[in-house]
Amino acid sequence: MQSENTVDIHLEAIEVLLNHILYVRGVYPAQIFKKRRVYNTPVFVSIFPPLNNYLANVLRSARELLARNELQCLEIILYQTENQPLESYELQVECIENAARDPHLMQYEEQLRSAIYKFGERVKQLPKLPSGTCLFKLQLHTCKDAFVRLSHDPQYQEFPWLQSEHNKSERISQSQKISLLPLASVDNVGLHMQARIFG
Repeated sequence: MQSENTVDIHLEAIEVLLNHILYVRGVYPAQIFKKRRVYNTPVFVSIFPPLNNYLANVLRSARELLARNELQCLEIILYQTENQPLESYELQVECIENAARDPHLMQYEEQLRSAIYKFGERVKQLPKLPSGTCLFKLQLHTCKDAFVRLSHDPQYQEFPWLQSEHNKSERISQSQKISLLPLASVDNVGLHMQARIFG
């Protein structure tokens, strides 16, 4: 089990990165985002209540899985039609073991700040997503036991989880072109982010 502080640190980073991806890739209009300073860098965070509620519910479930070391990856999938993803961003979470070497989280913040800037620079080269027609979904990758426990837990009944019909390898057909874009590896943070761009 991870400590509550470590889980909260991971969740904050995940929330910032999710908002940043939605803003930078233009999934929602820029007007629903407000500029905030996080990790001593400007980031855009949603002020749209339905989106915020959705993200809060996903993060609440992710928190439970993180606390038990059962969250393998959080994936944000951008798409126009359900079975044809345009882009996929994976946030892989690992346990932070060297937190004692960075008690004031200075290296942590520096690495996350760098990851946010690198992400922005790397996705600038990508073609713009179709305006107004792009959707997204979040998937939590975990084990079957964790899924069963989460789906039967009364506190998660208002925001139920379903098992995905397609795993990663099934989503990518043989004829589909894919580009892999490693975005950031934040060693002291325990987060690794990569993107798949489908063509």
